[in-house]
Amino acid sequence: MNAPRVREPVLPDGVRCLYEGGCTPDARNKIASWKPLKRITGMNASLVLRQSAVSMMLFVVSLFLTLTAHAQQAPGDGIVGIWEADDGSVKLDMYKAGAAFEARLLYGNQVVESDNVTFKLDTRNPDPAQRSRSLKNIVFLTGLRWDDGEWTGGSLYDGSSGRTYTCKATIKDGKMYLRGYLGISALGQTRVFHRVNA
Repeated sequence: MNAPRVREPVLPDGVRCLYEGGCTPDARNKIASWKPLKRITGMNASLVLRQSAVSMMLFVVSLFLTLTAHAQQAPGDGIVGIWEADDGSVKLDMYKAGAAFEARLLYGNQVVESDNVTFKLDTRNPDPAQRSRSLKNIVFLTGLRWDDGEWTGGSLYDGSSGRTYTCKATIKDGKMYLRGYLGISALGQTRVFHRVNA
Protein backbone atom coordinates (compact mmCIF):
# COMPACT_ATOMS: atom_id res chain seq x y z
CA MET A 1 0.00 0.00 0.00
CA ASN A 2 1.45 3.37 -1.04
CA ALA A 3 1.61 6.26 1.39
CA PRO A 4 -0.76 9.13 0.57
CA ARG A 5 0.88 11.97 -1.33
CA VAL A 6 1.15 15.29 0.40
CA ARG A 7 0.01 18.07 -1.90
CA GLU A 8 2.37 20.98 -2.04
CA PRO A 9 0.46 24.21 -1.29
CA VAL A 10 0.13 26.81 -4.00
CA LEU A 11 1.97 29.85 -2.77
CA PRO A 12 1.82 33.43 -3.95
CA ASP A 13 5.08 34.81 -5.32
CA GLY A 14 5.81 36.72 -2.13
CA VAL A 15 5.52 33.53 -0.01
CA ARG A 16 7.54 31.38 -2.42
CA CYS A 17 10.62 33.52 -1.69
CA LEU A 18 10.66 32.08 1.85
CA TYR A 19 11.26 28.61 0.44
CA GLU A 20 13.61 29.72 -2.30
CA GLY A 21 15.50 32.27 -0.19
CA GLY A 22 16.07 36.00 -0.57
CA CYS A 23 12.89 37.76 0.57
CA THR A 24 12.80 41.54 0.40
CA PRO A 25 11.34 43.48 3.34
CA ASP A 26 8.31 44.29 1.20
CA ALA A 27 7.74 40.58 0.50
CA ARG A 28 8.06 39.77 4.20
CA ASN A 29 5.24 42.21 5.01
CA LYS A 30 2.98 40.58 2.40
CA ILE A 31 3.82 37.16 3.81
CA ALA A 32 3.01 38.20 7.37
CA SER A 33 -0.48 39.32 6.30
CA TRP A 34 -1.27 36.12 4.35
CA LYS A 35 -3.62 33.93 6.53
CA PRO A 36 -2.95 30.48 5.00
CA LEU A 37 0.72 30.89 6.01
CA LYS A 38 -0.12 29.95 9.60
CA ARG A 39 -1.56 26.63 8.42
CA ILE A 40 1.53 25.97 6.23
CA THR A 41 3.89 26.93 9.06
CA GLY A 42 2.01 24.53 11.37
CA MET A 43 2.45 21.74 8.80
CA ASN A 44 6.18 22.47 8.58
CA ALA A 45 6.45 22.57 12.36
CA SER A 46 4.88 19.12 12.68
CA LEU A 47 7.22 17.83 9.97
CA VAL A 48 10.20 19.25 11.87
CA LEU A 49 8.91 17.68 15.09
CA ARG A 50 8.57 14.28 13.38
CA GLN A 51 12.07 14.56 11.94
CA SER A 52 13.43 15.51 15.36
CA ALA A 53 11.67 12.57 16.99
CA VAL A 54 13.10 10.17 14.39
CA SER A 55 16.59 11.65 14.85
CA MET A 56 16.33 11.29 18.63
CA MET A 57 15.11 7.71 18.31
CA LEU A 58 18.05 6.85 16.02
CA PHE A 59 20.46 8.45 18.49
CA VAL A 60 19.01 6.44 21.42
CA VAL A 61 19.18 3.19 19.44
CA SER A 62 22.80 3.80 18.39
CA LEU A 63 23.74 4.69 21.98
CA PHE A 64 22.10 1.48 23.24
CA LEU A 65 23.94 -0.62 20.66
CA THR A 66 27.26 1.01 21.55
CA LEU A 67 26.78 0.41 25.27
CA THR A 68 25.72 -3.18 24.66
CA ALA A 69 28.80 -3.85 22.56
CA HIS A 70 31.07 -2.46 25.28
CA ALA A 71 29.29 -4.43 27.99
CA GLN A 72 30.10 -7.69 26.27
CA GLN A 73 33.53 -9.07 27.02
CA ALA A 74 36.25 -8.61 24.50
CA PRO A 75 37.56 -11.94 23.16
CA GLY A 76 40.80 -11.51 25.12
CA ASP A 77 38.87 -11.27 28.39
CA GLY A 78 37.64 -14.85 27.97
CA ILE A 79 40.59 -16.06 30.04
CA VAL A 80 39.52 -14.14 33.14
CA GLY A 81 38.25 -16.30 36.00
CA ILE A 82 39.19 -19.13 38.32
CA TRP A 83 40.75 -22.19 36.71
CA GLU A 84 41.75 -25.58 38.11
CA ALA A 85 44.09 -28.06 36.46
CA ASP A 86 42.23 -31.17 35.28
CA ASP A 87 44.49 -33.29 37.52
CA GLY A 88 43.71 -31.06 40.55
CA SER A 89 47.37 -30.06 41.01
CA VAL A 90 46.95 -26.29 40.54
CA LYS A 91 44.24 -23.71 41.02
CA LEU A 92 44.65 -20.13 39.85
CA ASP A 93 42.75 -16.86 39.56
CA MET A 94 43.33 -15.18 36.17
CA TYR A 95 42.59 -11.46 35.98
CA LYS A 96 43.24 -8.47 33.76
CA ALA A 97 46.03 -6.08 34.80
CA GLY A 98 46.07 -3.12 32.41
CA ALA A 99 46.52 -4.42 28.86
CA ALA A 100 47.90 -7.78 30.06
CA PHE A 101 46.65 -10.71 32.14
CA GLU A 102 48.05 -12.10 35.38
CA ALA A 103 47.26 -15.05 37.62
CA ARG A 104 47.32 -15.48 41.37
CA LEU A 105 48.13 -18.92 42.80
CA LEU A 106 45.23 -20.24 44.87
CA TYR A 107 46.52 -23.80 45.30
CA GLY A 108 49.42 -25.94 44.10
CA ASN A 109 50.16 -29.46 45.33
CA GLN A 110 53.92 -28.85 44.92
CA VAL A 111 53.88 -25.67 47.03
CA VAL A 112 51.89 -26.79 50.08
CA GLU A 113 53.10 -28.65 53.16
CA SER A 114 52.14 -32.26 53.85
CA ASP A 115 48.90 -31.10 55.53
CA ASN A 116 47.81 -30.01 52.01
CA VAL A 117 46.68 -26.63 53.40
CA THR A 118 49.70 -24.62 54.59
CA PHE A 119 51.67 -22.98 51.80
CA LYS A 120 55.45 -23.38 51.75
CA LEU A 121 57.80 -20.44 51.75
CA ASP A 122 59.38 -19.29 48.50
CA THR A 123 62.79 -20.72 49.55
CA ARG A 124 64.00 -21.44 45.99
CA ASN A 125 63.45 -17.94 44.70
CA PRO A 126 66.60 -16.58 42.99
CA ASP A 127 66.03 -13.29 44.86
CA PRO A 128 67.12 -13.85 48.49
CA ALA A 129 64.78 -11.04 49.66
CA GLN A 130 61.76 -13.08 48.45
CA ARG A 131 62.67 -16.37 50.11
CA SER A 132 60.81 -15.68 53.35
CA ARG A 133 57.47 -14.95 51.66
CA SER A 134 54.64 -17.47 51.50
CA LEU A 135 53.68 -18.85 48.11
CA LYS A 136 50.02 -18.38 48.99
CA ASN A 137 48.27 -16.03 46.55
CA ILE A 138 51.50 -14.94 44.87
CA VAL A 139 51.16 -13.48 41.39
CA PHE A 140 53.03 -16.23 39.55
CA LEU A 141 51.92 -15.53 35.99
CA THR A 142 52.37 -12.09 34.43
CA GLY A 143 52.41 -10.36 31.06
CA LEU A 144 50.03 -12.55 29.03
CA ARG A 145 48.66 -10.53 26.11
CA TRP A 146 45.82 -11.35 23.72
CA ASP A 147 47.17 -11.70 20.18
CA ASP A 148 45.46 -13.32 17.19
CA GLY A 149 43.39 -15.91 19.04
CA GLU A 150 45.79 -16.76 21.89
CA TRP A 151 47.48 -15.22 24.90
CA THR A 152 51.25 -14.99 24.50
CA GLY A 153 54.38 -13.43 25.94
CA GLY A 154 53.72 -14.27 29.57
CA SER A 155 56.13 -15.23 32.34
CA LEU A 156 55.28 -18.10 34.68
CA TYR A 157 57.14 -18.47 38.00
CA ASP A 158 57.38 -22.02 39.38
CA GLY A 159 57.67 -21.69 43.15
CA SER A 160 58.62 -25.35 43.57
CA SER A 161 61.82 -24.93 41.51
CA GLY A 162 62.43 -21.18 41.57
CA ARG A 163 62.51 -21.09 37.75
CA THR A 164 60.65 -18.66 35.49
CA TYR A 165 59.27 -19.92 32.19
CA THR A 166 57.81 -18.21 29.15
CA CYS A 167 54.16 -19.11 28.78
CA LYS A 168 51.21 -18.89 26.45
CA ALA A 169 47.59 -19.98 26.68
CA THR A 170 44.69 -20.90 24.44
CA ILE A 171 41.08 -21.77 25.16
CA LYS A 172 39.31 -24.49 23.23
CA ASP A 173 35.96 -26.11 24.03
CA GLY A 174 35.86 -24.38 27.43
CA LYS A 175 39.30 -25.65 28.48
CA MET A 176 42.40 -23.52 28.97
CA TYR A 177 45.67 -24.93 27.68
CA LEU A 178 48.54 -23.25 29.54
CA ARG A 179 51.99 -23.99 28.12
CA GLY A 180 55.22 -23.17 29.94
CA TYR A 181 58.62 -23.47 28.27
CA LEU A 182 62.24 -22.35 28.32
CA GLY A 183 63.33 -20.91 24.98
CA ILE A 184 61.39 -22.98 22.45
CA SER A 185 57.68 -23.68 22.86
CA ALA A 186 58.07 -27.21 21.44
CA LEU A 187 60.26 -28.12 24.44
CA GLY A 188 57.67 -27.10 27.00
CA GLN A 189 54.80 -28.65 28.91
CA THR A 190 51.08 -27.97 28.61
CA ARG A 191 48.67 -28.23 31.47
CA VAL A 192 44.90 -28.37 30.85
CA PHE A 193 42.54 -26.37 33.07
CA HIS A 194 38.77 -26.12 33.49
CA ARG A 195 36.74 -23.27 34.96
CA VAL A 196 35.51 -23.48 38.52
CA ASN A 197 33.18 -21.30 40.57
CA ALA A 198 34.70 -18.98 43.13
